[in-house]
Amino acid sequence: MIGTDENRAVLHVEVIFWGGKRKAPPSLVSGKYRPHFVVTGTNEYLGVCFLDGTERCAFDETALGNAQSLYPDTVDYGPLENNAEFLIYEGANVVGKGRVLGRTVPHQVKKQRK
Repeated sequence: MIGTDENRAVLHVEVIFWGGKRKAPPSLVSGKYRPHFVVTGTNEYLGVCFLDGTERCAFDETALGNAQSLYPDTVDYGPLENNAEFLIYEGANVVGKGRVLGRTVPHQVKKQRK
C-alpha cells in the first residue's frame, strides 16, 4: 500500500540484461541506475533504484541485485511481490527481465526515552 513500510521494502531480484539493447551492462553498485520495472500482466511503470548487486554484470547472464522503490508515497509497489516476474524498461525501451526473489521491509527504530 502507498506510504507504508511494505511499499518501501528493499527488493532482492535476479535480472538479465539483453545484449544489443544497451551499449554496456548497467552498474548495479553505483546507486545511480534507476530503471522501471513493469510486472508481467500489468502496464504500470514502477521506478526503482538499484542499491547494490553483482559488481560486473554481463549481457545475457543472470545478475543479483537489491533495488528500492523511488516513489513509495505516491505509487503502489504491491505487484512486486515474491516471485513476480517483470520487464526492465529504460524509457520506452525494454532492456531486460527479472524476478523478485524476496523483500526486506525496513526496520523501525524506536525512539529512546530520556
